[in-house]
Amino acid sequence: MTDERTAVASFLKKCNAYARNSIQRKKERGEEEEIPKWEAYIEFNEHALEEIANGTLDRWFTDSHEAAAPVHRLGVEDMEHVERSSWLNSVLSPRPVVVAGTFDEAGERNFAPLSSVMQVSTTPPYLTASFSIHKDKRPRDTHHNLRQGSTVVLNVMPPTPRGATIVDETATPLPRGEDEGQLLPLETVAGQPLLMQEAVAAIEASFVEEHALPDAVATLTVLKVEAVWFSTKTMPAGGLDVLCQHGRDDMTPSPQGWTQRVEKHYG
Repeated sequence: MTDERTAVASFLKKCNAYARNSIQRKKERGEEEEIPKWEAYIEFNEHALEEIANGTLDRWFTDSHEAAAPVHRLGVEDMEHVERSSWLNSVLSPRPVVVAGTFDEAGERNFAPLSSVMQVSTTPPYLTASFSIHKDKRPRDTHHNLRQGSTVVLNVMPPTPRGATIVDETATPLPRGEDEGQLLPLETVAGQPLLMQEAVAAIEASFVEEHALPDAVATLTVLKVEAVWFSTKTMPAGGLDVLCQHGRDDMTPSPQGWTQRVEKHYG
């Protein structure tokens, strides 16, 4: 249903763009009598767009893949790793993907994608991230570099095929000390070698502490936010359009379709 809603909204926006251009042409030709009809047309479409966005017109859209009630309990203890991972990634999805930039002790740059970053506190501003280990038991380069005192820049990727390509390439398992940023043409902001020019935004953070997870190879790491990087000093009115991981391996744009604001949590 999301795809249908997005397609209809996109069509109505194009109709209004055409109508506004038509109004301009009629003004230039002096055909003033036709303009009120076009203005009414735009007003109707704008009202429809608003109702698509707030969910009022959801009943217009049918979804043959509408989920049935979740009546089957599937215990995860007996699942193999890949099956368990696939279920959890499919249900807890989508999740924003960032590309983390750090330096090692020798000053060599490292990039790696992360999909486990979560804000857990605003004051103080803390994030958490989970780091697994390599098959040979080595810690991930990003985790190693954080332990050694490196700042991390979490580059939020644009919701485009190019953004997905950056994620895919920087996930390449290179030997420690080799720069994943050299695997594809990649520009960084002047004077900021960890900050990608193509990032939608970025968060600069530092290592605070880590916690071993019971019976797991992954480690939960706490990061303190030091700064937010954005294209302007003006705060965005809402959430940003960002690249997300959907399921185990697929990249997808988010948010999509309608938006509805909830405010009861403010008390």
